[in-house]
Amino acid sequence: MLEEKPEDRLFSAGFYQTPTDAAAAVNAIYAPLRANDLFGFRWPVVYTAMEDYATGQGQYIAVGQYQGLPSSFVANTDLMWSGFYRTINAANIVLKYVPSISMNETQKNSLLGEARFLRAFSYFQLVRGWGAVPIKTEAVETPDGLGGKRDALNDVYAFIIEDLKFSESNLPSNQTTAGRPTSGAAKTMLADVYLTLEDWMNARIKADEVIQSAAYNLVSVTQVGDFDKIFGADVTTSVEDVFSIKFSRTLGTILPCFYHPANSANASGGFGTFYGLPSYPFLAQWDTTDLRYTYNIYTKYPNKAGVIVPNDPSRPIRFGKFKDTKAQSLQGHGNAVPVYRYADALLIYAEAASQENGGPTSLALERLNMIRRRAYGYAPAIPSPIDYSLTGQTAESFRSLVLKERAYEFLCEGKRWLDLKRTGTVKETIKAAKGIDVATAHLLFPIPKQEIDNNPDINPNDQNPGY
Repeated sequence: MLEEKPEDRLFSAGFYQTPTDAAAAVNAIYAPLRANDLFGFRWPVVYTAMEDYATGQGQYIAVGQYQGLPSSFVANTDLMWSGFYRTINAANIVLKYVPSISMNETQKNSLLGEARFLRAFSYFQLVRGWGAVPIKTEAVETPDGLGGKRDALNDVYAFIIEDLKFSESNLPSNQTTAGRPTSGAAKTMLADVYLTLEDWMNARIKADEVIQSAAYNLVSVTQVGDFDKIFGADVTTSVEDVFSIKFSRTLGTILPCFYHPANSANASGGFGTFYGLPSYPFLAQWDTTDLRYTYNIYTKYPNKAGVIVPNDPSRPIRFGKFKDTKAQSLQGHGNAVPVYRYADALLIYAEAASQENGGPTSLALERLNMIRRRAYGYAPAIPSPIDYSLTGQTAESFRSLVLKERAYEFLCEGKRWLDLKRTGTVKETIKAAKGIDVATAHLLFPIPKQEIDNNPDINPNDQNPGY
């Protein structure tokens, strides 16, 4: 019998032979993350649509009505689910085939740590978005691998922590290529996971390890434009960049288009999807002398002819963090999408240390004040006139200050909604801001129909409530 050995295609078992093959396999994990279904735009903007400072247009109107996601929008969250599982599967392929490659063990373990970091990262997004989800530890290379029940939340978080501990021990402290995770990135995500689980001691410890490593710092800001050193489209990385999804103008993101009108010079083209209203407490209570306010919020903008024009009166406030005046196409914006910055470590430490202690410590206060000072143009490490004080602070009041700083610091970075969820304040915050009652169903995305149809271990009764 003729045994065919096609040479015009690759197959997994035969491909992974050399260190170069191993590196290529790890590089492939990033492709789904950079796609439009995830950090190309879809993942960050769905959270903007639900946060208390923004209103969405088009298909995002229903998202901002907080009654559970309508069928017209569910296709978007289905794509996100698939994107994260594609990332997980690409990581699992690395973890299956790379261990047998003959190569330097330190280099090999670093690549395995990178794969496990990206797998943990994907599961951390999935568990907060959908709740209990199937844990996939094996590469799916045939239809037989499509099964898997919804694992309990505790099991998913334990799996994430296990992956991150391996990554923490095996990733280098510095990477030669911006955008790859480091041991500091693994520690920061571990701190974030522990914060979400209200494991205050471990959240504090991991955040402090990042801070004490001296591997990162806050970018100095003395004027509004200095924030471009962090978020500008021409920035490759910065001293406070812990982990971010990188784009270039040749392989760019559409994200800025969602925040700017069609005729704006701030993006190649604009959808103007999101805007704010002065009545929203988040915006109304924001001190306008905070340089972050001026950087992030605008009521007028340069059009493509260079003329300054006002926002549409019905959409008076726009968000300017992500912009690229040099982009030549919708998919040509060079802005990185930040995941973790040094500010995360400082603010996680401040919240966790205070919660663990039953009230703020002087070091927790100092690390909160570092963020506040930078926001007003002061040197982060030097006491300033706008510092918060320990006087009269309780654990509850101090946590409110931290959450407020997180809200302003991470505007449009996809963290506000998750903060409201983990603190159990979604419903009261949205009711106070927009007068809308949030349905419980809106707190989770629906399990995709194709998952229910194709996964023999999940049936319609496993669907999240309300869908």
